[in-house]
Amino acid sequence: MHTLDNLLRPQSVAVVGASDDASKHGHRLLKNLVAGGYEGRIYPVNPNADTVLGIESYASIGAIPERVDLAVIIIPAGLVLNSVRDAIAANAGGLVIITAGFGETGEKGRQIQTEITELCESAGIPMVGPNCMGICNFPAKLTAVFNDLKSAPGNVSFVSQSGTYGVTTLNYGLKMGIDFNTFISSGNEAVTQFSDYLEYLGDDQGTDVIMGYIESLRDGARFARIAKEVTTKKPVVVMKFGRTRKGSIAAASHTGALTGTHEVYSSIFRQCGVIEVTRTHDLLNVAMALSMQPPMRGNQVAIVGASGGFAVAATDYLEEHGISVPTFSKELQQQMRREADTKAYASLQNPVDLAADFRSAPLLKCMELALAQDSIDGAIAALPASPFPPLDETIRGLERLQQASGKPVLLCYYARPEGVDVVQAMTHLIPVYKSPEDVGQAIAGLSQYGVYLRRHCL
Repeated sequence: MHTLDNLLRPQSVAVVGASDDASKHGHRLLKNLVAGGYEGRIYPVNPNADTVLGIESYASIGAIPERVDLAVIIIPAGLVLNSVRDAIAANAGGLVIITAGFGETGEKGRQIQTEITELCESAGIPMVGPNCMGICNFPAKLTAVFNDLKSAPGNVSFVSQSGTYGVTTLNYGLKMGIDFNTFISSGNEAVTQFSDYLEYLGDDQGTDVIMGYIESLRDGARFARIAKEVTTKKPVVVMKFGRTRKGSIAAASHTGALTGTHEVYSSIFRQCGVIEVTRTHDLLNVAMALSMQPPMRGNQVAIVGASGGFAVAATDYLEEHGISVPTFSKELQQQMRREADTKAYASLQNPVDLAADFRSAPLLKCMELALAQDSIDGAIAALPASPFPPLDETIRGLERLQQASGKPVLLCYYARPEGVDVVQAMTHLIPVYKSPEDVGQAIAGLSQYGVYLRRHCL
């Protein structure tokens, strides 16, 4: 058994601080565990209650009639140290300390956190937190958080050093159509650190893409070693906060961690094949693309759509990110005009501007011919404003073209704000984006990872 299995695949969970008081975090966490359908054994720990939510309660972890795999501690900070001692004495397999008020608060809090660290490390117990929101393993129906989080089991796992920001980002991802495997709010990382989670998820068969929100890394050399191993197997996309001087100060006060210059972090990420983004929605955009599409072999993209304005905007953004939109040969343009039955005034040189031609057949044929070119590594299809919703034959046709070519295809629907949600609901195979910037960043991530793999793994 991997040392983190007790955290993420526990057969039993104790909730220290479980309560029937709906205003308390311990109530919400226990309720989420039960409502989420967790199939293991649940043990509320509350010395002042015989039952919590109708489940038999225990005065301490030591009073539970079996060794528990995971103890989640969600009580006032002044009581946490003794609870950690109790958990270690009871041979608990792993801890999650949600309570705040430790290394991020000042010298006294740092001293207590140091004691907790020493206790857990001496006992060889992995520990998430303190100062975190909890953990989820959606395939295992484990929702050990006090927020209401629900996801169909997916292939994207997310480690966030910020709790609230991480939960919010995960919820935005769910709205986009991303299904998650694991969520870890790592907090102050007093014992188990980002690199440990990265190593574990790198070997996790249910995880195909790893997302990370990073404020600091205490073990840069170890992170680099692990990241180099993991990125040869699956993509890692991160967003590093604390990039500016003020941001760095804010990050230090948030989790009590030391920070380094952003240039150093970016250099490490590049060397290790980690994809770095600087906008929250790009963390999700790139992760979604990597979770649904293969990486690009190179950096040459075809764009096909009915709007010249979109074509220009997308081309600009791609070129700024090192992605080429190569001009098609005259022979290919003539073939497109002949076989796709395009309008006489359509521009077919790449980007392909079908000039307000809303028919499905020309779009699909131009995409087919573009993807057939050895010089093209991926394609973007910009769906027209009409009809809405798009024809099912258009979506199914694009899915077939992507699967037949083996090259990544991304969709963009920008004609109306609600359009992206409607179109994404029509396909679970191809990601859909709402702007040329979003789809451009996503395909840039596919190219960056594909080029890295070709250089280091072939």
